[in-house]
Amino acid sequence: MARTRTAAHQFVKLIEGSASPLYLLDAQRCITFCNAALCQWFRLSAEQLLGQRCDYLVPSGSSGDRPAPSWLCPPPEAFQGSRCSGKIFARSEHGEVLCRRAEFLPLSGSGSEACGVLVILSHDDSEASGPEDSRRDASLHELLQKLAAELRSPYRLERLVGDSVMMGRVREQVRMAIASRANTVILGPHGSGREQVARTIHSGFHCERAEPLLPLSCGVLDGELLQTTVIAFMRRCADLQPAIVPTILLLDIDQLDIEAQAELLAFFRIPTFRARTLVTAREPLLDLAAEKRFSRELACRLCTLVIQMPSLAERREDIPLLAQQFLEEHNARGGAQLSGFEPDVLDELASLPWAGDLDELAEVVQAACARAGGLRVALSDLPERVRQVKLQAAHPRREEEPIVLEEVLAEVERDLIRKALAQAGGNKSQAARLLGLQRARLLRRLTQLGLEEQRLVWRPVESDEFEETEP
Repeated sequence: MARTRTAAHQFVKLIEGSASPLYLLDAQRCITFCNAALCQWFRLSAEQLLGQRCDYLVPSGSSGDRPAPSWLCPPPEAFQGSRCSGKIFARSEHGEVLCRRAEFLPLSGSGSEACGVLVILSHDDSEASGPEDSRRDASLHELLQKLAAELRSPYRLERLVGDSVMMGRVREQVRMAIASRANTVILGPHGSGREQVARTIHSGFHCERAEPLLPLSCGVLDGELLQTTVIAFMRRCADLQPAIVPTILLLDIDQLDIEAQAELLAFFRIPTFRARTLVTAREPLLDLAAEKRFSRELACRLCTLVIQMPSLAERREDIPLLAQQFLEEHNARGGAQLSGFEPDVLDELASLPWAGDLDELAEVVQAACARAGGLRVALSDLPERVRQVKLQAAHPRREEEPIVLEEVLAEVERDLIRKALAQAGGNKSQAARLLGLQRARLLRRLTQLGLEEQRLVWRPVESDEFEETEP
């Protein structure tokens, strides 16, 4: 027995002195050992890491500059006995993103599953991740890690995920809004993440020191309620933090009625009114003002900076990353951990119309994760609603043409007049008698209904006069 303890002691001493960062997790994904090189690289003490459980997810930026233990979690395959490799990201003291190659070595257990995983990181930061790196061969999880490390400031990542050109522009505008503290309007369809962006801007570069926020749903506000609520909020802020400029978040301001618009504009006209406004809307406020549906002066005061959120259909290239993000939110709840999606699942998700945008995608992914029987979401795990949506898209319901009663009655009248003229051999007087009309009335209806022009030909009738007949 002493010999075993000595061997174990020598092994611990060996890995403690290793220049390569390494750590050990048990079957419950808890860190049971980490060496000094790992603590130095992450700028965390062993006490901050030991005992922490690592779920397979990329944490949001709310943890500040320090990485959360989740950054250290191996893929779920490693806990099933499969040796694999990946990347671990960190951030240097100078703000640059560092990356090291990691080898995940499962430790044998009594069954097919591993009793733990030993993780060994490369000795040097030889794989610094920059924008020139190719992303084709990287896993979606690693792409999320890299994106989160690049954006790990301060404000929360969450639904700003995406490497499309549109989302890159949105992130730059968010940075500008945070730095400038300008009144900002966030435009976009329902489900595009407008409120999330507004709250990200409010959180700013110091989440823990964010100013007071008053969120208001404009669809249920009248002028009196808006006035009393804003006055009470401003007084409370002045009493508690007189030097702080609070923020008012106006959700769906394009639904604000005219009376409430006038009350809001009155606040802006007060020289001592000090509040920042963040606004969400579906339609541009200046366009609504041009249509006389919104106060132009109020629109100009609110629209210092405008951020246009794309719909999910306009950023389909972001769907794999977003789906992985929602899958890792499922992992964060604990329980069975999933590593990702089969390729045909991502193809299927990218082909759907997504009328509900991000909220709908999140619901579909969460439902698929709940049904998944393996480590990756398969096509059969997608909920039934996906099949129904695809079926509906393949066979869209034909829109019924509206029935215009006047047009229907006019066509019926044309048919009756044509039949009467045919029965009367083109004689309008006789056709009028068949229809029970005066001849003059029939002539007027022929003109009004756009029937063929008639021409005059002589017919030998009793009055020896010209009659109008069909040519």
